[in-house]
Amino acid sequence: MEMGIVDTMSLWDTRSRELDRYIENHLLPDTTFRTELRSAVDTISSFLKNNCFRGTWKSVQVTKAVKGGSSGKGTALRGRSDADLVVFLSDLKSYRDQIDRRGEFIEEIKKRLKECERDQHRMFQVKFEVNEVNKWTNPRVLSFRMTSKKISQWVEFDVLPAFDVLGQVTKDFRPNPQVYIQLINECWDGGEFSTCFTELQKRFLKQRCTKLKSLIRLVKHWYKMCKEQMDKLPPQYALELLTVYAWEHGSKKTDFNTAQGFRTVLYLIEHYRELMVYWTVNYDFQDVIIGNYLQSQLKKPRPVILDPADPTGDVGGGSRWRWDKLAQEAHLWSSAPCFQNWDGTWVQPWHVPVEQTLKGSKGFSPSEEAFSTGYPALLERCDCYRQRDPPAQEESNCTILGTISSWSQLRTLPAVSGAMGLYQTPGRALDKFVQDYLMPQKGFLDQVSQAVNTICKVLREKCFQNSASRIRVMKVIKGGSYGRGTALRGGSDADLIVFLSCFKAYADQGAWQPDGFAEIRAQLEACWQKHPQALILQFCAQGDPRALRFRLGSATLHSWMEVSLRPAFDALGPLNPGSKPRPQVYVDLLSNGSPAGVYSECFTELQRDFVNSRPSKLKNLILLMKHWHQQVTSQYEAGQQDDKHLPSVYALELLTIYAWEQAGRKDKFHMAEGFLTVLGLIRAYQQLCIYWTVNYDFEDKAIRSCLQKHLGKPRPLILDPADPTWNVGQGSWERLVQEAETCGCQPCFVNGDGSPVQPWDVMPALLQQTPSWDLDNFISKFLQPNREFLGQVSRAVDIICSFLKENCFRNSSTKVLKVVKGGSSGKGTALRGRSDADLVVFLSCFRGFTDQGANRAEIIAEIRAQLEACRREKQFDVKFEISKWENPRVLSFTLTSKTLDHSVDFDVLPAFNALGQLSSGTKPDTQVYIDLIDSYNNGGEFSSCFTELQRDFVISRPTKLKSLIRLVKHWYKQCMRAPKGRGALPPQYALELLTIYAWEQGNGTSQFNMAEGFRTVLELVQNYKNLCIYWKVNYDPDNEIIKNFLTQQLRKPRPIILDPADPTGNLGHGTRWDLLAKEAASYANSVCCANKSGDFVQPWALKVSS
Repeated sequence: MEMGIVDTMSLWDTRSRELDRYIENHLLPDTTFRTELRSAVDTISSFLKNNCFRGTWKSVQVTKAVKGGSSGKGTALRGRSDADLVVFLSDLKSYRDQIDRRGEFIEEIKKRLKECERDQHRMFQVKFEVNEVNKWTNPRVLSFRMTSKKISQWVEFDVLPAFDVLGQVTKDFRPNPQVYIQLINECWDGGEFSTCFTELQKRFLKQRCTKLKSLIRLVKHWYKMCKEQMDKLPPQYALELLTVYAWEHGSKKTDFNTAQGFRTVLYLIEHYRELMVYWTVNYDFQDVIIGNYLQSQLKKPRPVILDPADPTGDVGGGSRWRWDKLAQEAHLWSSAPCFQNWDGTWVQPWHVPVEQTLKGSKGFSPSEEAFSTGYPALLERCDCYRQRDPPAQEESNCTILGTISSWSQLRTLPAVSGAMGLYQTPGRALDKFVQDYLMPQKGFLDQVSQAVNTICKVLREKCFQNSASRIRVMKVIKGGSYGRGTALRGGSDADLIVFLSCFKAYADQGAWQPDGFAEIRAQLEACWQKHPQALILQFCAQGDPRALRFRLGSATLHSWMEVSLRPAFDALGPLNPGSKPRPQVYVDLLSNGSPAGVYSECFTELQRDFVNSRPSKLKNLILLMKHWHQQVTSQYEAGQQDDKHLPSVYALELLTIYAWEQAGRKDKFHMAEGFLTVLGLIRAYQQLCIYWTVNYDFEDKAIRSCLQKHLGKPRPLILDPADPTWNVGQGSWERLVQEAETCGCQPCFVNGDGSPVQPWDVMPALLQQTPSWDLDNFISKFLQPNREFLGQVSRAVDIICSFLKENCFRNSSTKVLKVVKGGSSGKGTALRGRSDADLVVFLSCFRGFTDQGANRAEIIAEIRAQLEACRREKQFDVKFEISKWENPRVLSFTLTSKTLDHSVDFDVLPAFNALGQLSSGTKPDTQVYIDLIDSYNNGGEFSSCFTELQRDFVISRPTKLKSLIRLVKHWYKQCMRAPKGRGALPPQYALELLTIYAWEQGNGTSQFNMAEGFRTVLELVQNYKNLCIYWKVNYDPDNEIIKNFLTQQLRKPRPIILDPADPTGNLGHGTRWDLLAKEAASYANSVCCANKSGDFVQPWALKVSS
């Protein structure tokens, strides 16, 4: 009580202009408090989701755990270490379930918490609140205290099980009126199920401006002091809502006078007998049932303060609570010094009505301030069919089953606002953009699911009952965007594929008569008239004789689904999950001779599973790409003058999956990077060659012939993974390309630090899927650097070489003797797109190999310091890679300059000039290698000293051999992406040498079959245990010291691949050749190593060991 008096005096005596500082110093939680509270909430949330329901309870899923109360709303007071967690459970299917079963769930949670308490490895401790006198037989809440090693104090928790009536709540989510109708029909006591609406309550307060939440803290602090002296006061939440109401009607500004706001709330409390406060942000008067209920609520004795999330919750409570005591205290405080201005005048309250108006009930939307973020208020059009409203003369063909006025609202919804909102969204916010604007509302999907189930029941039980041939519906498969799990918010598409017993083969589908559709339509209309559904059913003019098209729509949720119902032949039959169809299924399809994709609906099940099984984040990226495609399509169709059509949205779905797969199949990734990658593939559409062999492959002769025909046709090629006849990549890509080329510098592709987002390293075609006879073309298109690239690297090398020679050691006795370009660019085997260069700097300060080992770190530090000095002088910009080694061998950095189109990565290696001035074609002095053998500790430690020899060994080779080296390096790069076990793969240089060895021993000509050469290298990798490869071009085995050393090297375990320039460097030692061999076996059995007959290309004949 003494603490309360101190607090009262402190606030009472605080001058009005000092109230903001008072809040900051006494009421705002500090960083440590927030961190510890967050840690505690994370711990309990993780326990509830992952450890709570096991054994006989394992079917129970925690669909979400929502932090409520003050900490969830962002209005917590300092020192109040408490948290409310509402746990939404899958087994609570209704409000009634919540009442009946919450007790058993609370007991199970309590039991599991106690088990954790007994666990010797427990991560936290708990103490339960027990009140035997007032213990409820059916408790609503489990209260306990918790602490752990991560927090310094006990945190009080209230855990409340709840029915997940809302589903996924997004930024602009508004509940389906049916949610509140059901609540009104089932509600026992007002606010009984308010926990179900915690997310809406939280959102209503948390989105408010910071200063308003500070005012709420001040009011709560005042209320807390009142509560220490009185009982039966109204709930704290009522005062929070009253504060929001006061601000909405009195200020609406983000910067206001705190004393004036506080005074206004006290004024409203004094006038509690007249208070009628409510909002229509989540529910309103439009629905008859809800409207009537609200009218009855507002007629209750004052004060009435309706929960904006739950219309049954009147937190004003009429005469239920002692508002009179609170009003007396408010009146007393109206003369407190905290309401006195510096000039002695008194702070006046805002002019706020004590009764809410209908206009005011809509609230003040913070979204009015959020337009600057670039988020559009999106209402999507259909993302597949784009069916327009039928023209006036066709209205007689249109049947609408549902409320006509509601349907007219649905038909006149505004169009999407274009891609601008997407482009202006910061890259880091794209996930939120998808969640808030593109993901369909759960309520609508639930309604669609119910409607589809009704349609399926009608098809099975009502249709074709009078057919002479007794047609039977064997199964109905849900496809389209709805079935694949990629439906967009607002408008989307669904396919209902009805497999009928009367179809015994593909061709039988052609015999289908429109009368069958007439019967289905009649039965569906009868069902909707007899048993009205939540969604409106509309049949319009039918333009496709192979499908019955209709729309399912919700005017209240502003959403609809375009449905195509198609009869089909059950070609797949019963199919076990994960199994391939029988090859005969596709052989029969090909022998039918029909146009490509005509029978694709027969494979809807495979199409659906191919997409729907993907991670949720990948499907979110698909939604983003479909939204982008939708914007481009709407612009294109508005000005279209010819018969060209854009590629289908299904093509973009497959393209997005391909990009994700090739980038590593990660569950977590940067959305902007994925978006930019797919746009890059769109720009390269003329090179796209994408297909999967998950359902069909090259083994069967007929299927192989079909696939080879596709591979021989002009690009783009994107084969349906379920139907090998259908190239979904057909269409006019130019408009998509034009849009993709112009949006690369938009804000959505800029990182938080201002740097541009980088796409994933994904090519338009895969080596493993490229036919053997097309490998030369693959290298030319994708691997061979162009002149622009080579010029770019050359200019970057000149900048750094000039710096090293002229700027780096000008105030030192150390001289740069020479700078040698090494690595791939030096050897002439660089891959396209790999803007990197190795520069070996030979320095006068290194008198021997040991000098290099001892002093290289000092030299690297000096080079770095001089580079930073040049950066400060604005000559160029560099970003350094931090080395993890105490004595690094290399300085790695990225160079950007005004003279370069993009950045270039550098590795600079200081080295001892062991070779001196070596004439081309001559061997090094024998003493060089003798000194090397005497000096080295680790094999290859001083290989940089022999960079010129390594470079010359490769660069002198024929052009086609260097092309083969590029191919092998690209293959190696793909292997690096594959999931690996522990340990590193062999170095890339080993593969370069292995390729040269294969060519020397197996062919040796400047013209050869690329597939044979590639297959030979793969065979050598698979036989790595027998490899013993070395050359005598640079070191003399006749010298006794060198001879003995080589003998020791060649006696080591296989594989052995000695560096032709450095005999200490065994590139075959100590790495995971076994992992590389597995990849080699996979590629050796792929189409890239097979000829047109299906046989595999034979490798060159050579000796495996030397």
